[in-house]
Amino acid sequence: MENSLRRVLVCEYVTGGALCNGPLPTDLMDEANAMVAALVGDLVALDGIHVTLCWDNRLPPPSFPADRVALFPVAPGEDHEARWRDAAALCDVVWPIAPESDGLLGHVAALFRDTGRPVVACAPEAIALASSKTATAAWLATHGIAAIPTVPLGAPPPPAARHVVKPDDGAGCLDTFIVDDIAAWTPPHAGRWIVQPLVEGEACSLSMLVDDAGGVRLLGCNRQTVERGNGRFSFHGVEVGAMEHRRAAWEPLARAIAAAIPGLRGYVAVDLIDRPIGTEWDGTVVVEVNPRLSVGYSGLSRALGWNPAGDILTLFKPRSADTGREDAHA
Repeated sequence: MENSLRRVLVCEYVTGGALCNGPLPTDLMDEANAMVAALVGDLVALDGIHVTLCWDNRLPPPSFPADRVALFPVAPGEDHEARWRDAAALCDVVWPIAPESDGLLGHVAALFRDTGRPVVACAPEAIALASSKTATAAWLATHGIAAIPTVPLGAPPPPAARHVVKPDDGAGCLDTFIVDDIAAWTPPHAGRWIVQPLVEGEACSLSMLVDDAGGVRLLGCNRQTVERGNGRFSFHGVEVGAMEHRRAAWEPLARAIAAAIPGLRGYVAVDLIDRPIGTEWDGTVVVEVNPRLSVGYSGLSRALGWNPAGDILTLFKPRSADTGREDAHA
């Protein structure tokens, strides 16, 4: 690609130092490392791109080529946000990765936008909507898109023999419980909990590339490995491209989701449950929309046979007003 974004800051929340003054969450490390490895690997495969990677210095250094990837360490006792701002000042564009939980994705994207650098992220309003499963389900339903009925815990639950309870802003399968008696269930900790009917089917996901005009390229139709045990769900990875036989049905769905949620831009992931036609939940239903890089990005370039990182970066290329700064890096 013709590229003016030559220095890319990659800042993944878990590995990038946000937790430098506390324990590292072992249950999130595998997914975090997979996303970092996939994204940085794709970026350095592009001509002329150099990556600065925010990195919690308690972690072993990753094995990226030193001539293309510079680590920007964040150490215990430091203000990670100040360090991130310092790192952004050295780069042309910032690519953050963070969970939606507790408003983190929106906060991190805003922090980097305040530095004046282009940020590879969806618009704030799209992030805010997608950070609430209740709001997302209601919004999609008003636009004629099948989504799992979702209500706050304590409201009359959707009719079902069994229910799923999870945080409204949760990430992945963390704190996702299968409940037989919703009236007797007690949350393990405070938070905004939601209730959904347990919908049986195949856990899947879409990897989408959304452009400025809301146009969509469906990059991947994926199968998720989700297991049940001890009354809860657990996530064990994504088989990228394993559901390509559903592409014809899911391309219109991808376009409809992008049209329904203004501000989606760049890489967007959508979690689905696929049901056979003619069942109670007819066909595919949307579980949630992730307005950010997801673990489904891992292995995507290999499955596609081409590198999507360049196309994503192009969407965030500075306008002509920034050419003076671009020329200064020439």
